Amino acid sequence: MKLRNLLMYVFFILFLLFSCQNSNNIPSFFISGNVVNAGDYPSIQDAVDALPDEGGTVFIPAGMYKISEPIIVTKSDVTLMGAGSGTLLLNISEEGKNTIELRGERHPEKRRSELEIWRVKVCNMHLKGNEKCGNGIYAHYVNEISLRETWIDYHGKSGIYLDYCYENPRVSDNNIAYNKENGILIDGCHDIVVSANQLEENGIGIYAKDIFNATITGNNIDDHTKHCIQFVNALGSIITGNMLENCQEASVVLDENCDGIVLTGNILRQPGELRIINAKGVTITGNAFDMSNRNSIETEGSNFITISGNIFSGGPDDRIYGIVMKDVNDVSISGNTMVKPLEGGIYILGSENKYINITGNTIKNPSGKSPNKFSGIFLQNTSHSIISYNIIIDDRGTKIMKSAIEETGNSDYNIITYNRVNKGGLNDIVISGKNTRKEGNFVH
Repeated sequence: MKLRNLLMYVFFILFLLFSCQNSNNIPSFFISGNVVNAGDYPSIQDAVDALPDEGGTVFIPAGMYKISEPIIVTKSDVTLMGAGSGTLLLNISEEGKNTIELRGERHPEKRRSELEIWRVKVCNMHLKGNEKCGNGIYAHYVNEISLRETWIDYHGKSGIYLDYCYENPRVSDNNIAYNKENGILIDGCHDIVVSANQLEENGIGIYAKDIFNATITGNNIDDHTKHCIQFVNALGSIITGNMLENCQEASVVLDENCDGIVLTGNILRQPGELRIINAKGVTITGNAFDMSNRNSIETEGSNFITISGNIFSGGPDDRIYGIVMKDVNDVSISGNTMVKPLEGGIYILGSENKYINITGNTIKNPSGKSPNKFSGIFLQNTSHSIISYNIIIDDRGTKIMKSAIEETGNSDYNIITYNRVNKGGLNDIVISGKNTRKEGNFVH
């Protein structure tokens, strides 16, 4: 029985090898339906145009194909499939033209129409551009699009641009690098999956605006000239399990009207910075902020923010910054650990902040950069808030933090209770509000 199974396995492997030995042949063992071999036509576009109205597959054999005009698909149920990285579409346009265009249209008076196209797939090929060409793949009103297992690099605009591909776009298992503007640009889409891509040295890794219900998961986004991920006007979306490293600006930006966003289980390293601007309903939990260049979390003009269970650590360089929030309401900061933040732990700044709950955090050596200048927790113009059960440690040879907890400005009506301060003094919990309660703290 074991010998029989082994022989069957060997036969299967040989079958695959002989089936694929000529890269000009269509790999028929996994393609069915209407199939066109682009090698039998004068151009790839002629092969695409030869498909019937019901769609089909265009197989593009291995080889280099110079593209001066975009390959255009306007039918539903079409697959463009290469023979792996050996299929190279080289965009030589210097007039901003795209390599591949997938084009539907929308009726100006209808939310859905027969002008849109559905279920178009591009896979298993290499798209290479130049700094004067357009996008690698531009898709317009294409629903249930699938882009996978492609190499897309050196384009003058974005590697992938999804333009109102409203229903269920999927981008997965691609290598997208060295594109001038964005690795992936998503505009006006929903129910989005962007997963298991490697993005390197684009302008912005993933830029998404006017979207909802997006899942951004398991991507490695490295060495970008701007941000790793930027959302603008995004609703009900999750960013999880990504490696975000070495971007020159922020790791993640949630900008203008983002609502109901969850960031969990990511590593944000160099710059290790999350910016939240005019957002609400954001949950940040279980992330690692490592070797940050600026404030690890910086929030302005935002409400209903939860920050919990994150680790802030400086790595071998001891380079980490804390949380800075300005003009915020309804905030919960709990269960975080900060190791040697250089310019203070948790800072609440601005003209007015209300309903801030800072509970159960550990902040160690919160003024490493400038001794006696920064505090563990700093409250400016903050009221109706609770600071409790935090551990604030200064464990070096001499005390270097300014204060463990400091309340300033028009702060009042706060409760500061049951905090543990190591190597502190009687004035290490400083209050300014007449109605603020300070009780039950342990200062050693």
